[in-house]
Amino acid sequence: MNRRNWLATAGAAALGSLLLPARAAAPSSYPNRPIRLIVPFIAGSTPDNVARTLSAELGKKLGQPLVVENMPGAGGIIGASALRRAAPDGYTLGILANAHVINVHMYRKMPYDPIQDFTPITALSGGPTALVVFVSSPYKTAAELIAAMKKAPGKFNYGSGGKGSIAHLAVETMLHQTGCDAVHIPYKGAPEIITAMLSGQTQFGMPVLGTATQYVRNNQVRVLAVTGAARSPFFPDVPTMAEALPPGFVIDNWSGLFAPAKFPADLTQKLHAAIGALQSAGVFDAQLKANAGELRRSASPAQFGTVVASDNTRYGDLVKSIGMVGDLG
Repeated sequence: MNRRNWLATAGAAALGSLLLPARAAAPSSYPNRPIRLIVPFIAGSTPDNVARTLSAELGKKLGQPLVVENMPGAGGIIGASALRRAAPDGYTLGILANAHVINVHMYRKMPYDPIQDFTPITALSGGPTALVVFVSSPYKTAAELIAAMKKAPGKFNYGSGGKGSIAHLAVETMLHQTGCDAVHIPYKGAPEIITAMLSGQTQFGMPVLGTATQYVRNNQVRVLAVTGAARSPFFPDVPTMAEALPPGFVIDNWSGLFAPAKFPADLTQKLHAAIGALQSAGVFDAQLKANAGELRRSASPAQFGTVVASDNTRYGDLVKSIGMVGDLG
């Protein structure tokens, strides 16, 4: 999905008015000290890669450093909880991904509301998940992998970046659609999906394409399908899930910048404008191209809020339809 269509979809949802609680006034001297940037995922994950670029470039623009703090675990819940508890003064921000609006529907207990307890500032990147296997795997297509799983129910293992992660939801959606069964092994982050596969602990996985790309380029894993609405421009020979396993499905991963609830409106606009200038200068394009698998996303706070709210509804319906419910705590 290209940027224009993505924003058109966001606008059509018309749910952004639900997102923004009353906000406090912001200090005119902001920022006058370092800013903490929480990333609820491990180093090397796609949100972490985006955070490293953002911290370096936005820090220059604001005149204060952004200090990245990785807080992985529980599909992003640990880091998001820390962001929720932070003061809405602009000195603690966070980069959250789709798991932010998946977890609330999967777990019976949650320490926060993904809409009311956060302020969306802007989208940063997005792309599909990818069905991958070890390069020496005998399965050359998604259909071959599914056929093998049907012959050996429960004998295949797959890894994810944690319960409620986008990789977890993607695999469970595929298994539900195809009537297959496989054992879920949750890890702390998406890169571990690949390392587990390389070590033989798992047979397949569905990390975001950006996480898998370097391993594909190094001829360590093979991509069987992607979950985008269209084929990835980075791997045009790889079919979509709809092509590989009709009717297929679309899961579009995103990451974006958030602040706690009641965040000052003028700080929201200041950060959005600063990041927009970096995006227009191509800073994120270069970083995402180097990692591949994802494309830059741009959106106003209201547009991004609409996307978050729309996905909250969409993934809630999906989680319910496939019975993917857990218990936190």
